[in-house]
Amino acid sequence: MKTLKPRTTARPSAAEALRIAAVQAPSLPPTRTVLADRSATRNLRLRLRLSTVAAITAEARRQGLTQKQLVCQALAAAGVAITASDLEDRTPLRRRGRSC
Repeated sequence: MKTLKPRTTARPSAAEALRIAAVQAPSLPPTRTVLADRSATRNLRLRLRLSTVAAITAEARRQGLTQKQLVCQALAAAGVAITASDLEDRTPLRRRGRSC
């Protein structure tokens, strides 16, 4: 069995890796560097009565929104700072035609 060589140097930081890439391949388009917010995503689970979930689902469908959009819009209206990407419909195209 082949063994891996031990890593002798530390990995570069994200900023250092971007700097190296810009120096080595200056003709490549810039990379997306706004990943900090995306990498920090978490799930929020709520235990709600079926009647509440049905009401949220019905209202979201009536407005042409996802459940997440409806809830995030309500939170934004209540003064909670909501990231713009959480207000977008990010449902994969192949699932948009299905009913939930």
